[in-house]
Amino acid sequence: MLDLPTPEPLIIKSKETPAMAESTPLQFKVPDMDCKSCITSIETAVHKIDPDAHIAADLTTKRVVIGSDTAQAHEIAAAIEQAGFDVEAA
Repeated sequence: MLDLPTPEPLIIKSKETPAMAESTPLQFKVPDMDCKSCITSIETAVHKIDPDAHIAADLTTKRVVIGSDTAQAHEIAAAIEQAGFDVEAA
């Protein structure tokens, strides 16, 4: 049997902005987020309501962490749902 190392989780972050440092990060679980394209769709949806939001997504845990100074958790969850994903509190 071939002994392969365990791969590191894939974490993709959007541009660094002061929003993450100034606000409390919002965490969501997105169970049907499976690929980079899914992350891009979520980033696009969130940036429509807050262009300066900072987004970090982990495909392994299916979690999204968002720093936003202007959008509320329910607004972000609604935007992600409108993009076609299920959203749960993390």
